[in-house]
Amino acid sequence: MNTIAYNIPVSLVGAYRGRKMIVRARDSSELVGALSERDLGDLLYVRLLSLTADVEALGNWGFAVPIDIAMGDPATDYSALYRHARLLDNHPVRISVPVAPGFSKAVRLAAALNFAVRLEPAQPAPEVIEELFEVLDFALHHPWVAQPVEYFHSALLAFYDQQAITLWAIQEEDPTLVRYVTDDGVETISPRFAGMKTTPGDLASFVDKFRNGLLAERSECCGCEFWERCGGYFKWPRREFACDGVKAVFHTLREAAGDLRKDTSACSEK
Repeated sequence: MNTIAYNIPVSLVGAYRGRKMIVRARDSSELVGALSERDLGDLLYVRLLSLTADVEALGNWGFAVPIDIAMGDPATDYSALYRHARLLDNHPVRISVPVAPGFSKAVRLAAALNFAVRLEPAQPAPEVIEELFEVLDFALHHPWVAQPVEYFHSALLAFYDQQAITLWAIQEEDPTLVRYVTDDGVETISPRFAGMKTTPGDLASFVDKFRNGLLAERSECCGCEFWERCGGYFKWPRREFACDGVKAVFHTLREAAGDLRKDTSACSEK
């Protein structure tokens, strides 16, 4: 049985019907018009590609379908989150936020409005590392945060449960679990791999081959204490990317998981 989920444009719903789907569009009416009630059992979530998209059709849709909304420039687009808050009356909603200058404002407002958040870190530039730590501290400690801020939430749980889950899976970029299908119908890993020449067979083994290549090169990944959690995720597209900042993030998450484990143990002994 094929358990791979396919992130597809709304125009390809018919071609992928019967398989696990993530369906994306620029307008909510396109999603509502293309998806029938029988599609809902295979639908993981729908994705709106812009915060300026019309949301009225989704707001009135009678099904509690998870929605992901893509943010463009977080420094300027974050105020548009207010007009999407009513979607929460009927749907769980997540905001995907690029890790770019000013993104902390977007995360804070999204949390205040009770949206879940997914960070899109790619290879964070040096000028956003300090802001990344501010958001991490906010996600770990602020009482406003009632919904997950990914990838922090899943990485924290992985440290807590001592599971070897990597960012490839957390960020939906493990092609054995999720495939991104371009508007032209080409299967790839995610938008950041657009243009990479692969076959479906190559995709199935891509992450393992990429990881093995990093280790064979004796790169920064070789001997990294966070290899089981990252798996070379931050080495694409530039293998020379320096991971000092993201290693510090993982270190903080590991410490927080250890503190949580101690607190949980102490509570159970009372």
